[in-house]
Amino acid sequence: MLPDGFTKEGLFFEAKSASDGVPQDFWETYSSFANTFGGRIVLGISEGDDGKLIVTGVSDPDRTVKILWDNLNNPRMVNINLLKNEDIRVDTIDEKYVVIVDVPQADRRIRPVYIKNNINSGTFKRNNEGDYHCRMDEIKQMIRDSSDQSSDRDVIEEYGMETLDNDSIDRFLSEVSARKPGHPWTRMKRDDFLQMVGAAYSIESGLHPTKAGLLMFGRIQYILRTFNGYFLDYRESDASNRWNYRIQSNSGEWGGNIYDFISMVMTRLSVKLGSEFKLDGFSSLGNSGTYMAVREAVINALIHGDYDLSCGTVIELYGDRIEIRNPGTMRVNLKDAYKGGFSDPRNSGLMTLAMAIGWVERAGTGIRTMSQLKDDGDITYLMIEEHADPSMVMVTIGLPFRRIDCRNDKRTVIKDMRNNPNITQKELSERIGVSLRTMSSIISELKDSGRIHREGGRKSGRWVVDDII
Repeated sequence: MLPDGFTKEGLFFEAKSASDGVPQDFWETYSSFANTFGGRIVLGISEGDDGKLIVTGVSDPDRTVKILWDNLNNPRMVNINLLKNEDIRVDTIDEKYVVIVDVPQADRRIRPVYIKNNINSGTFKRNNEGDYHCRMDEIKQMIRDSSDQSSDRDVIEEYGMETLDNDSIDRFLSEVSARKPGHPWTRMKRDDFLQMVGAAYSIESGLHPTKAGLLMFGRIQYILRTFNGYFLDYRESDASNRWNYRIQSNSGEWGGNIYDFISMVMTRLSVKLGSEFKLDGFSSLGNSGTYMAVREAVINALIHGDYDLSCGTVIELYGDRIEIRNPGTMRVNLKDAYKGGFSDPRNSGLMTLAMAIGWVERAGTGIRTMSQLKDDGDITYLMIEEHADPSMVMVTIGLPFRRIDCRNDKRTVIKDMRNNPNITQKELSERIGVSLRTMSSIISELKDSGRIHREGGRKSGRWVVDDII
């Protein structure tokens, strides 16, 4: 009888017959596990006619193990051997020998792992229960990630400083000043400041933005010329999972850069999650652990995303959770990320700018912080997933904030009614980002509690605020 974990092939497990020795497709799976998330290959298990796995065994396990080691150390078969002695072992199942091979995820510095001395045709990744040939864009992504040089510090020589939004830069400096009054950066000329933080660089032809500067402060039309797949999207969905509030980078209603996006989204989330907003880098907003967890996830996604990919960064707020996904896989093993203290930023230029205004506080502690907040009960659950195709990280956070959110919605309704007694329910629902049905329930509760009442008719009347929350 097959033990648990050996009964079904999947993302981390592959069974192969070895009746004729080591099968050729073993090496494809070796490459795919190494380039994805690691996994286990068991030789001596086959798939029956009914789709179920059965133990067929390995007739000569010692010879099979020797062939494995010989080929692992042969650069004409694999470009790198990732395995240690303990990663290959012989075991018995149903009195038959099997060979178990544990393939670790390769460090990003040595990916891609490929076979038969051909990086183009010999590079594989894992998707569900199968191996697939990597496309050229996936191979290029792994090669980019293998470098220790952060590409967002590259200078864009064909762009001048007019490609940056001065208003965004000034708001950034105002935030620095709010956090650290009298900071030297706030007394510098704008161009000197941009060079100081690595957002611009001076060469013989003049001053030019870096990729980090363009992403953080740039105008959307220039960002898209450099990063074709760049897209930032924040959405709020109602009970039927239809979004009713949105901020997206291509709308033309605002600048479209990362700094303005984070500022707008975190301000919005401070309202939705019941945290008091202050202009202090979003780092010290009351005692809302829920907000802290969401802040970590949102900012990590935007600072660590791979902007050379095309799937964009999407943030979706639902009634009970928030989902955040960004392009590119994690550069730190997920187990190490949970431990904390392991920092390997993809975009060191963006990281420098984020640290300057307190968006990130200590390198390598974001996931550990979120995990601790889950243990403390500030969020109901935390799920972090990496996907290979398309390459992305998805973080889902369970939000125990329905009661807080409703209370804060009531505050906003009363404030808006006081400022504009003629405001309609439709305008209120759009302002807060809830459905008309939800807004009707909020207004009914406020009426029943004696906090508001209506004077005049439905169309020509006005709201009167009798109390405050």
